[in-house]
Amino acid sequence: MQPARKVYEWACQKAFSPFAPLWLAFIFLLEMFLFLPMDALLMLFCLHNPERRYIYALVATLSSLVIGLIGYAIGYWLWDHVGQFVIDHLISKDFFDRMVDQYNSHEFVAVFAGSFLPIPFKAITISAGFCKLSLGGYLASVFLARAIRFFLIAELMQRWGTPIKAFIDKHFKSLMIALGAKVALTFGFFWILGT
Repeated sequence: MQPARKVYEWACQKAFSPFAPLWLAFIFLLEMFLFLPMDALLMLFCLHNPERRYIYALVATLSSLVIGLIGYAIGYWLWDHVGQFVIDHLISKDFFDRMVDQYNSHEFVAVFAGSFLPIPFKAITISAGFCKLSLGGYLASVFLARAIRFFLIAELMQRWGTPIKAFIDKHFKSLMIALGAKVALTFGFFWILGT
């Protein structure tokens, strides 16, 4: 929890920089490797520079698209190397086949829901590569879901930014616990998808 708090405090300083959109893109790209409260960080940038909130929302959306491509490529590549191990030791082939069938049948809705809801985004991206979803539809769904989510956050910060920021600062530890709950939700998401 301490490293995430340090990143959050570091981001607070970068929100005032003239290069804030570039810093935000960099922080969002870190999400590929870390669990960070991305919505809270976007809120922070929007609060400190409300006139640039739509630029920040666009940067967050495009950064998510890049993360989506990287995650998809990792999942696609990983399957060839660890797929058999996963089926042999972690889940049954029958469960995996059902999950892939469901994912492919409901590709747009599944990716959209996973990208919009508070589910760890990297799980959606890597699993899409694992299941070899069509890249065009996958990217369109990610872009739409993330754009709606981030522009909604930008607008909410314009209207109720100060009380939201005070809440985040006061309850940062609880929000990090909620982030852990997102991981549990991810497993539930894929369990439901596979049934």
